[in-house]
Amino acid sequence: MSGDNVIKGGLVVGLLSMSVAAQGAPSLKPQCVAQLQRDMDEIASQPLFTQARLGIAVQPLQASQPLYTKDAQRYFLPASTTKVMTTAAALTRLGPQFRIQTDIYGSGTGPALDHLRIVGRGDPTLSDQQLQQIATQLKQKGIRQINHLLGDDTYFQGPGIVPSWEWEDLQAGYGAPVNSLILNQNAYELKIWPQALGQPLRVEWLSPHPIGPWRQINRTRTVAQNAPEYIEIVRRLKGNTLEIEITGQLRAGAPHDRSAVAVIDPGWFLLKRFRAILAAQQIKVGRLSLLSTPQERNAALKGKSEQRLTQIQSSPLTTLIKITNQESNNLYAEALVKALGAAQKQTSQNTHQQGLKALKQTLTQLGVNASTYAVADGSGLSRQNLVSPLALTQTLNGILKSPHASTFQTSLPKDSIGQNSPSALWSKSGGMRGVSTLTGYLQHPQSSPVLFSLMFNQYNQSSSKRRQAMDAMLLSINRWQSCQGRNG
Repeated sequence: MSGDNVIKGGLVVGLLSMSVAAQGAPSLKPQCVAQLQRDMDEIASQPLFTQARLGIAVQPLQASQPLYTKDAQRYFLPASTTKVMTTAAALTRLGPQFRIQTDIYGSGTGPALDHLRIVGRGDPTLSDQQLQQIATQLKQKGIRQINHLLGDDTYFQGPGIVPSWEWEDLQAGYGAPVNSLILNQNAYELKIWPQALGQPLRVEWLSPHPIGPWRQINRTRTVAQNAPEYIEIVRRLKGNTLEIEITGQLRAGAPHDRSAVAVIDPGWFLLKRFRAILAAQQIKVGRLSLLSTPQERNAALKGKSEQRLTQIQSSPLTTLIKITNQESNNLYAEALVKALGAAQKQTSQNTHQQGLKALKQTLTQLGVNASTYAVADGSGLSRQNLVSPLALTQTLNGILKSPHASTFQTSLPKDSIGQNSPSALWSKSGGMRGVSTLTGYLQHPQSSPVLFSLMFNQYNQSSSKRRQAMDAMLLSINRWQSCQGRNG
């Protein structure tokens, strides 16, 4: 049998049966376990995995030991399966009804306010729509001028980006910075359409154009059906001008490409966008100030008397973790890490690092061995993340035995196994260059849930072959559940 730490059927089944029986679960059938192990070994030993590293852990929810492992204690790059750990920790520590609040404070009386201060706390759902509602409310109250508009970006301290993220990721919308004042997920969205053969691609901006001097450079073209397709977007500052350069090619007649480019300075982005929204309601704005540190905030508010005018609340955490897992949203994941850090209510120069500490403490409470992982972010975008298959199955085991089991389950994408199987699959996938991962659990009507983690690293085969191998492993687990559930 291939791989380290593989459970040998007859030797370990007795121990597993005792453990499960002690919890009131049915005994594991040796013949079913042995067949699963043969199936998994056969798939993992295929020639297409000769150069790859595979990590596998399969464990019933009610068992204390796994059914099958392959290098399950070794570190792998997890990609977006890191989000399973992040959302489980956030749900446990913050609670399902947790919301992120943005406050609006002001001083003075209408029609001219002395100042208006928007206090961000990292709400990833904040968009133009909420700011438009605020502007409408102010107009209805008779406000026609704001002498000083302040953006309070002090709730999260430290850099907005993770230092170990790669440069090309920082350009894209999926690598947008996470600060206290987030707007429109800190990204500009656009669609790119093919035109006639040889013509430049057509760029359609879905979100408002950058505010201030900017220039779009279109170095794209429409190509023939047999040509490769790719799109790359780079943004840079040249003096005071933001340049957004789009390169790449799409085939004539092909569907459009939907992309996003990260905002460079998100705090100022929100302030300038808010000023434009206020102007649309005929509310004039004088000075703009961005407050980045507590010292700047204290100095700006010295001698001022203000009151809270209104507030904006995010969706509850149940919705936030669903978007994080089902849409694999990196910005949401990193905002949750920082929310964990801010909830510690400890003075820190780096809220992100504080959040990673809180994440680790919470996962330990869930029963995850701290030596089985080391994470540098909450989204999985960093290539410095190191996670073992056991860390993921332990995370699932802990959260699915908690009072939040149902809430967490519904946050994961749901699928089926095969065309005629009654089993349901809840899982989170991850992928980046050379990395493909999948973790979650299978539920057969006649068996208890089975947790699994499949991690492929240094893998250079086609995505279709990778998917076929993962599907074969899931079908093997499903067959074990069916075998285990049969009488006799």
